[in-house]
Amino acid sequence: MFNQVNAYRQECGFPAVQENTVLDQAAQAHAMWEGLNNQVADNETAGQQGFTGVSYLDRAVHFGFPSTGAMGWGVSANYWTTSALSETQYGQTLVNEWIATVYHSQAILTPVTTIGIGEYETSLNGFPAVWGSMSLINTSMQQLTTSGPITFPCQGVTGVPYKAVSENPMPPNTSGPWGTPVIVMGNATDTVVLTSGTMTDPSGNVINLQLVDSANDPNKLTQPYSAVAFPATPLAPNTTYTVNVSGTVNGTAFTRPFTFTTGNIVG
Repeated sequence: MFNQVNAYRQECGFPAVQENTVLDQAAQAHAMWEGLNNQVADNETAGQQGFTGVSYLDRAVHFGFPSTGAMGWGVSANYWTTSALSETQYGQTLVNEWIATVYHSQAILTPVTTIGIGEYETSLNGFPAVWGSMSLINTSMQQLTTSGPITFPCQGVTGVPYKAVSENPMPPNTSGPWGTPVIVMGNATDTVVLTSGTMTDPSGNVINLQLVDSANDPNKLTQPYSAVAFPATPLAPNTTYTVNVSGTVNGTAFTRPFTFTTGNIVG
């Protein structure tokens, strides 16, 4: 998972993250909590098996991470298959699930430099299963960019998931699977607002994107320094799309045009 996260982040200019052993303990404990309780959730409930703290930050502090000034996100998920995979394959599948979603992808790309990774393997309904969690937390947020917000995907990215099938909470204005999201990320002190977003397929068909930022997110999860533009229906696999997203960062206008190519991967 660690290598896959850094591969995605560094491809578009996001800072690489460094693995932190205390955050590893917190993430591993949460992955085990998920498996023991057969439940995927960001927050734990006191009294359940394996409880080590309600939130990602609570669990990090429980294992010794500094509480003063600590900021960041976390992600959790599970995955099951008809036959067991290697630890690396499980990790890659989980990261692809997260990067294809509207909210979890923002956490994967948040402006931090330390990460903790956890994985717990069990069986689910008689099939091999993995429960995964990552804590992305810093004692202070890091500067991400000096030239306005950056995006993922960005120019030339290939092989990203072309659709996602579920997320909790579900992204707004969706009734089923959706397509590759475009994450727009500024520095921790920035306020990013999106005003327009489109994708155009190789035949010239224009897809108007759903725009989510902190001002209009009905789930109140998008932070002021991030935003996302996404197609409400899946994209096509192995296809190149032209993207154009516009908005403001701290009131100053920006536009980000680029092309990217989907893979044959479902998140």
